[in-house]
Amino acid sequence: IAMARSASIVLPLAAVAACALVLLGASSAFVPAPAAAAEVAAPSNARFLQAAAASSGAAVLASGALPALAEEIDSAEAYNRKVMTGAAYCLTLAFFLMGLIVSQARKLVENRWLN
Repeated sequence: IAMARSASIVLPLAAVAACALVLLGASSAFVPAPAAAAEVAAPSNARFLQAAAASSGAAVLASGALPALAEEIDSAEAYNRKVMTGAAYCLTLAFFLMGLIVSQARKLVENRWLN
């Protein structure tokens, strides 16, 4: 009975503590409104240039311009890659199935089902 009492006290206290942490963390979880952000700090030119440079660098990486610079893959090499990938998938499946069959056979031998 004492354990039930302690659990009935600890659970609500834990829930209240979790709610308090959520409420305290919620104030820093959201971006301030544009008017409030302008009041807090006016953007400087250096900060603006850094943001522009970062966004243009990210745009170049996201646009896919780098793969265009790579050399083109020969059709024979593309075929070989496809064959090797298919063989790898088939061998992986074969080894997995062999392991499954061996483990099940060992279980049957231990249970004396094959005797």
